[in-house]
Amino acid sequence: MQVFISNHKSTESAIKNLEVQIGQLVKQLAKKSTRNFMANTENPKEECKVVLTRSKRNEILEKVEKVEGEEEDMSDEEGENKRREEAADNK
Repeated sequence: MQVFISNHKSTESAIKNLEVQIGQLVKQLAKKSTRNFMANTENPKEECKVVLTRSKRNEILEKVEKVEGEEEDMSDEEGENKRREEAADNK
């Protein structure tokens, strides 16, 4: 029974210490932050990293392939139009 009481008291004192420390941290943060938005939005490396899931990556690749296919179709049409214009100019 005494061991239980001793453990309970040490647990209570540990919790009280944590409460005091958290209170101190909150006060320090309140003094330190003068802005409403506390996130650091500056990127010192001037670069961004993106994490994609496999499904999202595949979706993006499919869109890119579709756009590239459309560009090829358009370039074929443009080439055909140029050939027609050149043939008309040569006549």
